[in-house]
Amino acid sequence: MIRSLLLVALATVAVLSAPIPELPENYEDIPSEYKSLIPAEVVEHLKSITPEEKVILKDVAKGYKDFKSEDDFLNALKEKSPALHEKASKLHQIVKDKVNALNEEAKAFVKKAIAEGRKIHAQYLAGEKPSLDTLKATAKTHLDAYKALSQDAKDSIAAQFPILTGFFKNEKVQGIVNQYIN
Repeated sequence: MIRSLLLVALATVAVLSAPIPELPENYEDIPSEYKSLIPAEVVEHLKSITPEEKVILKDVAKGYKDFKSEDDFLNALKEKSPALHEKASKLHQIVKDKVNALNEEAKAFVKKAIAEGRKIHAQYLAGEKPSLDTLKATAKTHLDAYKALSQDAKDSIAAQFPILTGFFKNEKVQGIVNQYIN
């Protein structure tokens, strides 16, 4: 099975190293070849975030080092904007439900990958762009961990994250991934 659930780290590597002057601020700014890889629930969430809410997100994310859990982040968000907290909580619950549906081995792997991805994303939002070497090392760590998973764990991931699995089965994506982490 192809390298699954490294989307956060690998997409970050690809996006941060791509010849794009800025990361997309709006869903409409995301290149069309990537839009089909985004689940409908996430698209809905991205489209619903207002410019004012983006400012709040960036402001709250600056304190990412102070958050010990996702709940801490959500509570800080709630203090700044109850409406944004509600949107973020819905997306958080969607991801949480998918993760909880995984078998134990897959769940442990995915939780670790998501935590690292969120840390990198929070750093970026806070204006601390991670180095390409850091992103490569993160991607390699998760790729090696994925390779070590049992087939049952890989199948569990594929069942809950089919778009992501399809993404990593794409030959062009495999070429890009191998170029960056090897």
